[in-house]
Amino acid sequence: MEWSGFLSEGYELTDSAAPEAAFGKAFNKVYGGAVEDLVFTALTDTRFYGLNHGIPSLCFGASGGEMHGFNEFVDLESLKKTTKAMALFIAEWCGVEKA
Repeated sequence: MEWSGFLSEGYELTDSAAPEAAFGKAFNKVYGGAVEDLVFTALTDTRFYGLNHGIPSLCFGASGGEMHGFNEFVDLESLKKTTKAMALFIAEWCGVEKA
């Protein structure tokens, strides 16, 4: 028997307390609650950024369904909230300057 499926190196974000706390603060402002930590065996783009480019990454996005299928969709209200949370995280993590 020979395995012919997809194989890849795993990726784990380490030393993530500070960015996770900043994102948690932004998430709470938009969603009114705490971020749920998820650990899973699926592949996300964080692996490519972390392993191939040395860029630590968190994974977060809008909800939808039928991912990677011909009828894939994203919930637009979820996309709006996701965008707000990401913008607040960037402002918290990177800082802001007066124009």
